[in-house]
Amino acid sequence: MNIIDWLKRLLTGTPRTEPGQSPFAPGTGPARLLILRHGEKTGDKNDPYLSQPGQARAETLAAYIPETSGKPDFLIAAKTSRKSQRPYDTLKPLAESLGLDIMEKFDDEEVDALVAHLGGKSKYAGKFGVISWRHSDIPALLEALGAPAGSYPQDWDYNEYKLMFEVRFADGRAPEVRRTIMPF
Repeated sequence: MNIIDWLKRLLTGTPRTEPGQSPFAPGTGPARLLILRHGEKTGDKNDPYLSQPGQARAETLAAYIPETSGKPDFLIAAKTSRKSQRPYDTLKPLAESLGLDIMEKFDDEEVDALVAHLGGKSKYAGKFGVISWRHSDIPALLEALGAPAGSYPQDWDYNEYKLMFEVRFADGRAPEVRRTIMPF
């Protein structure tokens, strides 16, 4: 996507880019994103927090992500609601270990606004970020990021917490998506 098309989309609220096209004009947007589902829930549907296994996953991610993917420049979590604080809690140990803040400005359905935000702020240009989101909206987030069709599942098992997606962007070309299964 060229800068003119990107600005038109940003200013007019035009729907997301086509699959296989970068939503970012050259020189804008992050270079790489790691997208993961929040950690495990408790059995109580009214409990907004991580379960013990979810907390253990969050603590393990604090070492795993920098060791396997490098130190992120920024962290983003789906906005905390009365139903769930899990995306934030999943990134909290990583944030504390690296001295980073967690941005949680967008509701889980606001994927287009998040993508426009990433492309519209110079502080994200060329950077590496980690995003913790709710699994039901991760396919829409990947689609909004221009991930090629078939590079991510539209649905996956409700109990699947190990799946991560690394999305790489370069010079406005189609993003490259790599699926990873966490070994824990």
